Amino acid sequence: MTSLLRHSAIYLLARGLPGIVNFLAIAIYTRLLSPDEYGRYALVVAGVGLANTVLFQWLCLSVLRFLPTYQTPAQLLSSVKGVYYAIVGATGLIAAGAAVLGVPAEWKRLVLVALPLLWFQAWFDLNLEITRTRLHPVRYGLGAGTRALTMVATGTLLAHWYPVAYAPLTGLIIGAVAGGMLLARKQWWGFWANLEKKVIQQILRYGLPLTGTFALSFVVSYSDRFLLAHYLGEQAAGLYAAGYDMVSQTLIVAMMVVNMAAYPLAISALEQQGLEAAQTQLLHNMWLLLTTATPLAVVMVVFSSEISSLILGRQFHEAAGAIVPWVSVAVLLSGVRAYYFDLAFQLGKHTLGQLWVVGAAAVTNIALNIEWIPSWGLVGAAWATFAAYAVALVTSAILGKKVFPIPISWKAITQVAIATLAMLGVWCVSPRTSGTWAILLQAGVMLLVYCCCTLILFRFFRQRQIRWGQRSRSTGVET
Repeated sequence: MTSLLRHSAIYLLARGLPGIVNFLAIAIYTRLLSPDEYGRYALVVAGVGLANTVLFQWLCLSVLRFLPTYQTPAQLLSSVKGVYYAIVGATGLIAAGAAVLGVPAEWKRLVLVALPLLWFQAWFDLNLEITRTRLHPVRYGLGAGTRALTMVATGTLLAHWYPVAYAPLTGLIIGAVAGGMLLARKQWWGFWANLEKKVIQQILRYGLPLTGTFALSFVVSYSDRFLLAHYLGEQAAGLYAAGYDMVSQTLIVAMMVVNMAAYPLAISALEQQGLEAAQTQLLHNMWLLLTTATPLAVVMVVFSSEISSLILGRQFHEAAGAIVPWVSVAVLLSGVRAYYFDLAFQLGKHTLGQLWVVGAAAVTNIALNIEWIPSWGLVGAAWATFAAYAVALVTSAILGKKVFPIPISWKAITQVAIATLAMLGVWCVSPRTSGTWAILLQAGVMLLVYCCCTLILFRFFRQRQIRWGQRSRSTGVET
């Protein structure tokens, strides 16, 4: 637990600044861009994210899983570098062919921006995972912070001069280049790109099933934007994306910080000490994951309208306030599934099983979006997202048990539930106020009560566990 908290604190600093900056970017861009332009920006980012997931993410995940097992890292990284260059060349040819065949005029320049964004974002992600695998959280934070600050600074300047979708997209490219150059300075020295058959086969077996998994996860997260654009126009996609991203940049970053520290510790415990040690570590991971994310989700639900008015541009307030409560709970369910229950498939080296989980969620999401968006609009899309993530969580918990025995900490669930009820109790008895400072004060008091209850409950359960252990040892001696 001590190692988990220490690593989480370091990664909180490493990811905290980039998370704040990305959150700030949403506030800035929704004020500088119209909903139509923000919608185009969000759709391009979603498309690039999907392409990145399908084409490159399996490389990042393979590096994270296998780099610690290689005594000579160059053997793995030279092949990874060769595969990256091969994919870049292939996507360049495909994009050239698409340009020749014809792309709608209003999207042609966006596609030209999307291609280098895909390449540089993938290169940045790859270097980020290598840094994380080598347990260099400070360097990780410098790279992520450089990318975020550069992205927002350049994107804001360009959007101020030219309030169109190209501006923040260009900022993303410049940020990825700056962060990637900082991280890559010493990571690739001493070897050239290579394609070693044995290494390629290993990472393909591990990574390709995850590619399908993450691609379908992306469908669950972003298909609603494309369907909203299809049924209601790009403006609706922009309004929805702003509210969704505001929640995601808060909850997912918080849960990602825990996972970044927790997952390597679980792997280390499993490889070095065995199953029992790994399960003990996983119980700690689950407690910290729920303890961190739940109060943030509650604040998002309770103060959805106020937070939307504070963060987003005026044209986005009403739409975001309506969808934020549903999206907040949905994202919480998604994070628990992705950063805890899905680890069964990765620790058990049966990543193909995750396809069934996200496949069920993707089918649910698309079907419900098609059914509900025409009738209910943005709120219908939020309902579909909630339903899809609930299906994914249940499916992952059921199927994952057959692959790897992921434990469930009912003690952690009880602690979080009691602390959350105390937090909601404060909100119920508090007078309804308006104004930024009043809302911040009320939310701060709620979070303070939650933290105090969590600390008291943690010490209570800890002392009970110690007394139980002493009683068990005493009984054993007497026996």
